Amino acid sequence: MATFSKYWNKIKDYLNPYIHQSIREGLYRKNIQSTHDIALAFSVVEIVVLIYYYLFKKEVLSSSFVVPSAIYALAVSILALIASHYALNDSKHPFSAYRNVYVAYFITFIIYGMISSFYEYSHGLQMFIFFAIIFCLVNFILLPPATSSVLIWGSYLIFYMVLHSYDGAKKINLFNYIIFALLTLIGSFNKYRMQATELERIHRIETMNDMLQNVPVHDNITNMKNRYALRDDFTSYQNHHIIVVMLDLDEFKKVNEDYGQSAGDAILAQVGSCIKTYLTESHSYRYGSDSFLIILQDIELSDALQRLSIWERNMATLSIPELNKPIHYTSGYSHGTPRDEDELRMLIEAADRKRRDFS
Repeated sequence: MATFSKYWNKIKDYLNPYIHQSIREGLYRKNIQSTHDIALAFSVVEIVVLIYYYLFKKEVLSSSFVVPSAIYALAVSILALIASHYALNDSKHPFSAYRNVYVAYFITFIIYGMISSFYEYSHGLQMFIFFAIIFCLVNFILLPPATSSVLIWGSYLIFYMVLHSYDGAKKINLFNYIIFALLTLIGSFNKYRMQATELERIHRIETMNDMLQNVPVHDNITNMKNRYALRDDFTSYQNHHIIVVMLDLDEFKKVNEDYGQSAGDAILAQVGSCIKTYLTESHSYRYGSDSFLIILQDIELSDALQRLSIWERNMATLSIPELNKPIHYTSGYSHGTPRDEDELRMLIEAADRKRRDFS
């Protein structure tokens, strides 16, 4: 019983997948745009064909079927074109308010295909229009699986019943007909899910980008960049020789507990000022609550060591405000030429390991 329930839930999820409302709006917009494009293309083609027949093959227009069917198809396409154009330019209502436009166009266009193909069938011609139209609509209009099941399967079923009532559908291979209907239906399902998955992926990326853009990249206490700014600065380090320095303040949490957060903030401000003065201002980061990252770029190792030596001497003069106690810290460094973000991360981790080894 549990197995049946599991498979039944999978079937329900396949036929009616959960899609975020913003993604649904994207699908609605795509369908309305597709309806607009199909209706425009078909209107133009139908008018051109009618003009061609009028100028060069007037005998075709004498048929009692051709002109009425052409007028029907043209009228339906023009109405769909007007409705979809209005929907695309209506800023007051969501696209979901116009989803019936493309469903109605799908149905009315399929009816045109049935009528045309029945005419072909009854005159001993090769049926083409019904299958061509349903193939076109399935490829351009994205229908939810439940809706496409009703519309596509219903279209094939109704058309077959019409042919069967005419002559028993003698010219139809029922097996091939059913297989073609199933393939059309499965193609519609997969296209919808693939497009929904792609829109979901784009939505996640845009959401993450918005979140990242709203993440502050500046630390107000030290007036330095923070670790989130590092992602924006990576290209300036890529394929450049750099020296990475990691610094951690010792027992910083205890300082905050014993002397208050204001004392801790003052220590951070002093350390940040010393780093910017003696090492680098534009390539230094407050990397964590009590850690700092310094990147020296395009500098010889001997020059960097000399600069680090001067910086360490000045760090030794810093003290906890009003207590005249020195600020203790541990540091480590690594150097290399990162080709990508992973290699930069490896250099940072190597500097941090040396810091821990030293401590």
